[in-house]
Amino acid sequence: MNRQHQGLLRGLLAAVTFGLSAPLISTLTPSGSPLSIAGLLYGGSALGLLAARSVLGKSNQESSVKRQDLGMLAMLTLIGGIAAPICLVSGLALLSAGPASLLLNLEAIFTMGIAIVVGREHLSGKGITAAVLILAGAVIIGGGTTTGPTLYGAVLIALACLGWGIDNNISQRLSIRDPIQVALLKSVGAAVPMLIVAGMAGARFPTPIETALLLVIGGIGYGLSIWLDLLALRELGAARESVIFATAPFVGAGFSVVVLKETMGSNLLAAAALMFGGIVLLLQEDHAHWHRHSEQWHEHKHCHSPIDQDPHHAHEHPNGETDDTKQDQPLWHSHTHKHEPITHAHPHASDEHHRHQH
Repeated sequence: MNRQHQGLLRGLLAAVTFGLSAPLISTLTPSGSPLSIAGLLYGGSALGLLAARSVLGKSNQESSVKRQDLGMLAMLTLIGGIAAPICLVSGLALLSAGPASLLLNLEAIFTMGIAIVVGREHLSGKGITAAVLILAGAVIIGGGTTTGPTLYGAVLIALACLGWGIDNNISQRLSIRDPIQVALLKSVGAAVPMLIVAGMAGARFPTPIETALLLVIGGIGYGLSIWLDLLALRELGAARESVIFATAPFVGAGFSVVVLKETMGSNLLAAAALMFGGIVLLLQEDHAHWHRHSEQWHEHKHCHSPIDQDPHHAHEHPNGETDDTKQDQPLWHSHTHKHEPITHAHPHASDEHHRHQH
C-alpha cells in the first residue's frame, strides 16, 4: 500500500469516527450548555490522545512543533477547536440527528474551496467527479429528511463547517509536524479555556454519567479523528482529504437511522451507491505529470529508502548514520534538510512538496 492509499484509509477512518460523534452528541445536547459540552468533548480528545501517546511513546521520527508554528496552531485552536464546536453543539440542539449530520457536508465544500482558491491546491477531473458524486449522495439523502430544521440551527451548522474548513487548510500546513502533538496541543488549548469560562459563567454541566459519555465521544470522535485526519492531510492535501471526509455525514445519517431509529427516505441506497462510487473513483486517481521542485529547506519525518518510493530525500548524513538504502525496512527520522531542485514525473497529491501550478 503506497502512502497516498494509506492517506485515503486514514481519512476514511477519521471520517467514520467523526461521523458517528455528531448523532451521539445530539442525544446529549439537553444535558448541558454548548460551552460546557464542547469543552468536555475536547477534554475527552486530550485524554484520548494522552492515552495514545502513553501507549505509542513519544516518536523521535516526527518533527516537533516549532515556535514559528504557534501562530497557525493558535488560529486553528480558536477557530476549529472552540468556535466551530460551540456552533455545532448549538446547532445540534435545534435539529434532529439525521439532517444535522447531512449538513456537515458543507465542511467538504468549504475545505475544498479554500484549498483550491487560497491554497492553490490541484484536484484532477477524476477527483472533482468523485467530489460531485459524494456530495450528490448527501444532497439526495437530505432531500427526503430535512423536514422543518430551523434556519438558525442550519446557519450554526454551516458556521461550524466554515470553521472546520479553515481549520483543515491550516492543519494541512502543520501536518508535517508530529500529528499527536499537534492534535494534543489543539485539544488542550480548546478544552481548558472553554471549561474555565463555562465554570466561571455558571454554565450548566452534564451529570457525571453524561460527562463520562462525552469524554469517551470526544476521545474517539475528536481525538482519534483529528490524529488520523492530520495523517491523511499530510499525504493527500486539504482538497482531496475533504472529498474523503465527505463520507462522515453519511456515516452519521446512517447511524441515526439504524441505531437512533430516525426516519430516513427510501433514497438512502441510491445515495450510498453514489458515495461508494465516488470513493472508488478517488482510490483509482493517479495524478502524475512532469513538474519542477524548487530548492526548499524544511523539517519533517522522512527516510532515504527506495522502499518508500520518495524521490525527494537524496541528501547525505555524516558517516552514513541513516543510510537505509540497503535495509529491508525504511529508517524513519526527522531533521532540517534541503531539497535540491529537481524536475521529474511521478504520482503525487497537493502535499507539502507538491503545491505547484497546473
